[in-house]
Amino acid sequence: MIRTRSRRALAVAGVAAVAALGSAGAAQAQPSAEHCDARLDTLEAQFYDMAERRSYEAASDWWQARWQAYHRSCVI
Repeated sequence: MIRTRSRRALAVAGVAAVAALGSAGAAQAQPSAEHCDARLDTLEAQFYDMAERRSYEAASDWWQARWQAYHRSCVI
């Protein structure tokens, strides 16, 4: 059985850990405009390369997933 003092210490440590993790996630910096522009250029080049190698449909499917990730990190 855990003593009351130990329970309280564990509870305080748990709250501190959750607070630290929450603030670390919010502290991530937004990517710069240059980074986003370069990333979009790379995505477009990869799309056209994939369309040539495989098919336009396969490249379009790939693009949907990549565009959503790009949009979440650079546009929103």
